[in-house]
Amino acid sequence: MNTYHLVCVEMPSIQYEGQDIGYIVERTRRRTVAIYIDPQRGVVVRAPKRASDREVRGFLLKKAPWILRKLAEVRQRAAEAPRHTYLDGDVFLYLGEPLRLRICSARKNGVDILGQEIIVSLKSGISEDDVPAMLRKWYVACARELLDERVAFYSEELGVMPARIAIREQKKRWGSCSAKGNINLNWKLVMAPPGILDYVVAHELCHLRYPNHQPEFWGLLANLMPDYADRRNGLKKNGHKLGL
Repeated sequence: MNTYHLVCVEMPSIQYEGQDIGYIVERTRRRTVAIYIDPQRGVVVRAPKRASDREVRGFLLKKAPWILRKLAEVRQRAAEAPRHTYLDGDVFLYLGEPLRLRICSARKNGVDILGQEIIVSLKSGISEDDVPAMLRKWYVACARELLDERVAFYSEELGVMPARIAIREQKKRWGSCSAKGNINLNWKLVMAPPGILDYVVAHELCHLRYPNHQPEFWGLLANLMPDYADRRNGLKKNGHKLGL
């Protein structure tokens, strides 16, 4: 993994076809100029210390069409990200299916699925302010049960055994496999269609055989799941819609 030693941060901008593109420059020890689109910070340019401002601007202008396209994608994803009210009628995903929230009074607290509804039962004295925490706890519990089941299935298919399975909330990853054979999976996968959830599980378990993305890794995954590329693209396209 590259280690970047930041020296200074600048915030200039360029003009391209009438549009102002602001960007941040991070001077590092790297040898080439690279552009990243950060959802929070915008356009980030990582440039060598020796690269002149003119070189950086020239590189940005050359890549301007790509930058504008990616910025539009980031804005679109932000607009499509879930913004829940946690009130009756709000919609939540479970295994790719939209379910409408219904809050009702009951003798005990609970979360259940009934038909096309996700029902949150609240006992006397419990406020609706507790609904978000109850839903998150329920989703994590469902993810633990379902992901454990799918890990067991694909582990047998591949003839592998993870050292440990952890269900986490990872901001930028759907799954990971450590050098020690530990598998980490994002609980939000329980909101995705079953095929996409299975893709992430199978992908990480294949890393127990091949740690990197070498041809043998992709060959193993393709043998196990011939349509893995379609599933991966589905996650890339819609992953930002998963969450509370």
